[in-house]
Amino acid sequence: MRFVLSAVACGLLAATAPSFAQSSFEPGVYVSADVGRASVSSKYADNDSDATLSAAVGYQYTPALGFEVYTRGLSLTPLRGAFVEPGYYPDRHYGISLIGTANLDNNFRLFGRAGVGRTTMKGNRTSLSDHDDTDPIFGVGAGYSFNRNWSVNVEGSYLTKSEVKLLTVGVRYQF
Repeated sequence: MRFVLSAVACGLLAATAPSFAQSSFEPGVYVSADVGRASVSSKYADNDSDATLSAAVGYQYTPALGFEVYTRGLSLTPLRGAFVEPGYYPDRHYGISLIGTANLDNNFRLFGRAGVGRTTMKGNRTSLSDHDDTDPIFGVGAGYSFNRNWSVNVEGSYLTKSEVKLLTVGVRYQF
């Protein structure tokens, strides 16, 4: 819970902070791709960290505010949960997020994420049908811009209902 409150506070701070360096800001569409680790807390699957992949399309509306539509693979391990009791574990997540950004200078930025999406809960037995749950997401991160178009990001996120912790690193291209 403390992680969620910290993420919300950082996101609100980033959204309301002044933009220190982006005097030549141009709004625009961006795409991003991330890789990382997903830590799934489920008694129906082992608790090993799984590799996670994600992709997003977003729009940076102002230097401090943007939004994105994204999708993430949460469990890329085959036979996940085969040796535990029957049940469900989070497998995929897609949604929309509001992104608040605090630009520290021309290159560095901090950002916060608050959003909601759908998490596919996969059954660890063929007799269990998959289903989707609504799942809020909160996150904080930092980015470094090489130029107006290319940047790299590091982010920690948390899916509150499915209790998935994500740590990712990625690349972003703004058009």
